[in-house]
Amino acid sequence: MIFISEAEIASLLTWEGTLKATEAALKAASNGTSAKTQRLYTQILNTPKWMITMPGYLEDSKYGGWACKTLTGNPQNVNGPTLNANIMLFDERSGALKTVLSGTEITNWRTAAASAVATKYLHSRVSNPEKVLSIFGCGEIGRAHAHCFYNSFEFIEIRLWNRTLQKAQKLASELNEKYNTTKFRVFENKEACARDADVIITATSPGKVPLIKYEWLKEGVHINATGVVGSSLSDKTFELDREIYKHSEVYVDNWPGANAELGELTGFGANMKAEVGEVILGKIAGPDGKQISVFQSLGMASEDCAMARLIYDLYMKKQQKNTH
Repeated sequence: MIFISEAEIASLLTWEGTLKATEAALKAASNGTSAKTQRLYTQILNTPKWMITMPGYLEDSKYGGWACKTLTGNPQNVNGPTLNANIMLFDERSGALKTVLSGTEITNWRTAAASAVATKYLHSRVSNPEKVLSIFGCGEIGRAHAHCFYNSFEFIEIRLWNRTLQKAQKLASELNEKYNTTKFRVFENKEACARDADVIITATSPGKVPLIKYEWLKEGVHINATGVVGSSLSDKTFELDREIYKHSEVYVDNWPGANAELGELTGFGANMKAEVGEVILGKIAGPDGKQISVFQSLGMASEDCAMARLIYDLYMKKQQKNTH
């Protein structure tokens, strides 16, 4: 049995490969080539801590796999990561465990990649470089989105907001230095950060009130909302206020997960339009450019299957090269 560490995974991953694997998983969710499994939540009694178990199967010659991820969350872990994950990859013939992969970086990367794929297909005008990106949340998920979107699209400005200002300032400095740019800017005010943005990413839990208000948004904005999972275990506070859902088309990664976890959105009057995979496959037309679009990202086990297979193959190829 092989263990692939976070450091090894970081050395193998590229955004190009991650985007291709994630897009394959999103398509599989809509063409019947992935298992329609739902995640299992376990709440640690009388605490905000939780565990998610995500079994999955993806049928694909390049990205197919049989895997299960465990994800643990502790929002109060101030001295370490608030999320920890591991992915078990099984042999498809025997069912034997063949690889365990550290899953935290994989989760960060594939979550960001899913947002990028959704943006590619749901925000048709994003290829125009005169665009502004706003990222709410500068933790690991927010950082992954910043890297992914900088490497995948052309934006004239990338705005960063975080509840702790210093964290946003640190990330902006890190990114501007890494990419030798001045595009990354810190905003202290949420409304100012959201105003006139063409693409918005929410990469943090909303807290007691939604992060984004409808009256702040411009026509045709696309929003990738990734922060609902943590709060969905308690009071189901969403990142976006109800008026946004009433005036937007909402897209999801998979219907079974959405039906199980996002039922409240229908009560808000949301137009639950389609799976992103249905748009990729051409089964359903995407937004017209004037409508607000929301990708309410939950994450899928099939995405983890695709990523685990991708990394396993890259790892084995590297090992074979090193032995010759």
